[in-house]
This record gives sequence, structure tokens and C-alpha cells, in this order.
Amino acid sequence: MLTTERLESTRDDDYRSIRYTVIVGGRRFSAQLPGFDAEVSWSPDSSSFAVTETEGGGGIGYGAYIFRIGEGELEEINLSPVVTKAFGSPVKCEISVPPNVGFISWLDPQRVLVAAEVVPVSICKCMGIFAAYEISLPEAIIIRKYSQIEAKRKFWSLLGCELRDADDGCAGGVQLNQK
Repeated sequence: MLTTERLESTRDDDYRSIRYTVIVGGRRFSAQLPGFDAEVSWSPDSSSFAVTETEGGGGIGYGAYIFRIGEGELEEINLSPVVTKAFGSPVKCEISVPPNVGFISWLDPQRVLVAAEVVPVSICKCMGIFAAYEISLPEAIIIRKYSQIEAKRKFWSLLGCELRDADDGCAGGVQLNQK
């Protein structure tokens, strides 16, 4: 297990990006992501941390990333592309908009649970419905998909209020893309 002394996050002056700096054993590791409104969660063994942040605003544009402490750098794993592809566009929206992707929890140091949700704004029918994905790291390979109802049943205590409150009646009538 690594002994992490500190994790800092600092916004740039115009709120367009956040720099994450980790200090481990007196060494500094740094990475920058575009966006704002971030949430961070350490892995159980402190070798990685997960970030959910948005580049959009108003409920649109959330993405999920893993940063691993490597040899001399933070290695970025962007989970959003694989999850967005698996989730697809399960409902009609007034404009083409990718789903929000957000980190839910570490299952162990090599597996995470991530959600993809139809953006929770009125431009989409069945706004806010979601699916959850168990992902193997560092390859970012989807191991298993959970429907909204399965995810609520199995991971209720890990879900935030937005996912807990997602309309199951709407989700039951929508066939979300299968992996």
C-alpha cells in the first residue's frame, strides 16, 4: 500500500480545468482535466483515485476518470468512452447528447462501478435513467452491465440520491443497449 501524504485539486483562474497533484513519499505527481465540479475517491490500496467531473454544466457533460500513480507520473484512464459506447442512446433526445458517466465506487483496487445516465434535463425522454457497469482496470474493460433495477437492488447503499431516484417505470419500458 502506498503512503499518500496529500491530494490537492486546484482550479485554474477561469474555472475551465482542475489540476490534481498527489504527493507520495515526498514526490509530486500532477495531471490536469478540463472541467469543474469534481468528486474524488481513493482506491482501497491508495494506488489510484477516481474522478467524476463535468465539462458542461446544468446536468450535462459528466465524465469518469481513474488516475494511477505510476513511475514518475499519474497515468490517466478515461472510462467515459467505453461506457458511453456500451450505453449508447437508449432514448430520444431533442439534440444529440452523450450520457453522463460517473464513478460510483471501488469494488476492489482493480475493479470499479460506474454509471451512465441519460442526461437529467428535459431535452430527453426518460431523463435520468441509467445503467451501471463493472469495469476491470487498468484495461478499462466492461466485465458486467447492470440494468437500473439490478443496480438499485445490488448497490443501493453505494448510489447517490440522483440514481436512487431515477424512474424505474421509465427504465422498465426502455431496452438499454446490451454489452
